[in-house]
Amino acid sequence: MKPTSQESSRDVAATQDRGDRTRTRILDAAIRVLVDRGYAQASTLAIQAEAGVSRGRLLHHYPSRDKLFMAAVDHLARTRIAEMPSQVEWPADPAERIGPAIDLGWTTFHQPYFVASMELWIAARTNEQLRGALVPTERRLGPTVRSAVAGFLGTELTSRPRYPELYPLLLSSMRGVATTYLIDRRDPTTDPHLDLWKAMTRTYLL
Repeated sequence: MKPTSQESSRDVAATQDRGDRTRTRILDAAIRVLVDRGYAQASTLAIQAEAGVSRGRLLHHYPSRDKLFMAAVDHLARTRIAEMPSQVEWPADPAERIGPAIDLGWTTFHQPYFVASMELWIAARTNEQLRGALVPTERRLGPTVRSAVAGFLGTELTSRPRYPELYPLLLSSMRGVATTYLIDRRDPTTDPHLDLWKAMTRTYLL
């Protein structure tokens, strides 16, 4: 007996769901392997083993190692950044949002996707193919990060005239300071730059 159209639709949906779960498992595994082993040692075999999938399944979803890394960083960054604003009870007073917003923004630079991104950035310096894959990924992530930071601070502060000047200063400064933590493991919540970034934000926006 032939399956009904409803049964066929359910089968297609179930197959799609399994495929989505497999892709997510592969992407998460790629980040773990990249962070733990570094770019040079992050082989597709290691990712396959970490994800618990067959070689054929991994190559079906991601035939290129570098494209897999791009997709993994993009996926994890978008997922984690989207979740972050809900982790804070934001005060109604815009001025009081600045402290929690800077604290939360700083934590984004101590997540696995940042470490993975740095691995790829450094490798891309001498790898033209990787650099070609990385640039459009970073450009796609840019609006996601910008939107998240705007959400941290709130509409009233981000509509201030000097916010367009402040945003790139904060982003580049936090990224630069965060890279030092890759070799000097310490508590980021005690970083002296936090007070500086908060004071600078108040100067620009209040």
